[in-house]
Amino acid sequence: MKRAQWGGQIGFILATAGSAIGLGNVWRFPYMAGQNGGGTFLFLYLLCVFGLGYFLLLSKLAFGRCAHTNMVDGFSVVAAKNKKIISPWWGKTAGALSLFNTLLVPGVYVVVIGWTLFYLVHAVLYLLHLSDTPLNKTLFEGLTASFGEQLFWSVICIVATMGIIMRGIRKGIEKISLLLMPILFVLLVFMAVRMLLMPDAFKGIEFFLKPDFTAMGFTADGFQFKTFAALLLQVMGQAVYSLSLGLGVLFVYGSYLSDKENLLKSTAWIASLDTLVALLSGFIVLPAVFAFHLPPESGPTLSFITLPMVFEQMLGGAFLTVVFFALLFIAAITSLISMYEAAVNVISEKMHLNRTHAVCLVGGLNSIITGIILLSFSKTVPWQINNMDLFSFADILTGSFTMGFLVLYTTLFMGWVVSTAIIQNIQKGISKPLPKFFKRYLRLTLRFTAPLLLIVLFITALTDLINQ
Repeated sequence: MKRAQWGGQIGFILATAGSAIGLGNVWRFPYMAGQNGGGTFLFLYLLCVFGLGYFLLLSKLAFGRCAHTNMVDGFSVVAAKNKKIISPWWGKTAGALSLFNTLLVPGVYVVVIGWTLFYLVHAVLYLLHLSDTPLNKTLFEGLTASFGEQLFWSVICIVATMGIIMRGIRKGIEKISLLLMPILFVLLVFMAVRMLLMPDAFKGIEFFLKPDFTAMGFTADGFQFKTFAALLLQVMGQAVYSLSLGLGVLFVYGSYLSDKENLLKSTAWIASLDTLVALLSGFIVLPAVFAFHLPPESGPTLSFITLPMVFEQMLGGAFLTVVFFALLFIAAITSLISMYEAAVNVISEKMHLNRTHAVCLVGGLNSIITGIILLSFSKTVPWQINNMDLFSFADILTGSFTMGFLVLYTTLFMGWVVSTAIIQNIQKGISKPLPKFFKRYLRLTLRFTAPLLLIVLFITALTDLINQ
């Protein structure tokens, strides 16, 4: 059976950027920057994305394109092209990790998307004067205390995603990306400009753009390496999370690529768009926080409690609230679509199911996992692991361990086993030979730089978990 392919370069770029652009950029990045020195965090983040993340992104897309199959079989296929014979357990392990992540992560992720959709609907009703309930802390606490309401909004998001995935690559994922991603950027620019026009917004801009080198560990007494290392690990973790490196999505999206595609250019666009969204999100959130003299380190509740309170005090605040939650929902749903596709790809090809049946299986499993996670919020069913509800535990397990391990696993394989095949695949679609420096830097990144940083991240996360 002929493998599906993207219809065009723009569709592929927007779909892949949509995979990377999600809650990690719009929701997580602003509060991470707020908690870690603003401009200092941004400076190191840009270095990580373009000095490291770009090359991991490029390699994973080339790995997928070189394989032109699912992840389980892809390891052996690419190894054979590199004239090497490997154990089939390389691919089986990677496929199992990818499937685990793309089933468990949406279980957590769709809860937050459900919150976003709930807030969007309530914001529209409030704007149209069909509801007099403000979007405040009481509303959020009421939502998170209700199992039924959270499950209802989560299932709506799941069903909508299933409907898109069932239509396939070109008619489903690519078509919705061509529609939603331009809307997302228009809404982001509109909101950023509006926030920058607020009184005292410059304080937030200064905080966001001006690096504070003391936060990096540079003090009058010398250099505090421990401070710098802790910050760098936070930045590296955000870059891995933001670029969607630990789900197997990039491998799958790369496997649908034509050999004529210029991967260097496409990857540059994807990384740049992903970073642009993070920057615009910072320009939306941090000036608003400083203009109203709120702490920039508010944390995960920033989008659902702090910002609605800020918008309520602004001229046209009800409309701004609708716009903000619309862009947050678009960013989140495009990422969920990519997670589903990664799971559907493995299940359909290895279990020999048609797309419709595979999508229904993934959607059904996502609903069950989400329901179990939501039950752990309940006081009557206090399921906890290590004194954490299942939502927090699953978030830490995937965000700090299983996703990072998949990135480490595939990076070591690409660097030490099939680096020649990866570089040859990157060369396809490019008329000029790749510079020697570029190829050496790519190998250095895959073999040493990225693995060492990922191992330190893994050990740090494990130590933090044990010390809790």
